[in-house]
Amino acid sequence: MFASIVAKGLLRSTRVKHTDIPKLYYSIREVSQLFDEEQHILRHWEREIPVLHPNKNRAGNRVYTERDLRVLRVLKVLLREQRKTIAEVRTLLADGIPDELEHIANDTSIEQRYAEKRRAAELRAKLVSQNDTVTLTRQEAETILSTLRRLEELLGDLHA
Repeated sequence: MFASIVAKGLLRSTRVKHTDIPKLYYSIREVSQLFDEEQHILRHWEREIPVLHPNKNRAGNRVYTERDLRVLRVLKVLLREQRKTIAEVRTLLADGIPDELEHIANDTSIEQRYAEKRRAAELRAKLVSQNDTVTLTRQEAETILSTLRRLEELLGDLHA
């Protein structure tokens, strides 16, 4: 009966888009990209700041949860934007995220800002690379033009 219902098109697809499902766990690579930090920096913060302690899966890989992302948002702002030292941050977060920093922990636009910065840096690098290529091409064209002019002079001298 189920097959006949599907065949008649009476049952609509209940597929859920992958993007509709919230992600529960993130790898260190994904977190590194989200926060525009090298993986070794994330591991260093984990060693130095006890409030950041992602679990590890059976394979021993770090698995970051939303709780860890909240902590990382605060760390990123305190360490990178406010220029606090590791010791200052360790003291400040000794008992968890204080109430006055909750707004940072919940601000998911932080990842978006860093993604935009990363994209801008990539575009700048691409532009510089293309500019270098154009410069090289211009130099090559000038060299060829100079060579052609010299050849014209030599040919003119031969015909004279």
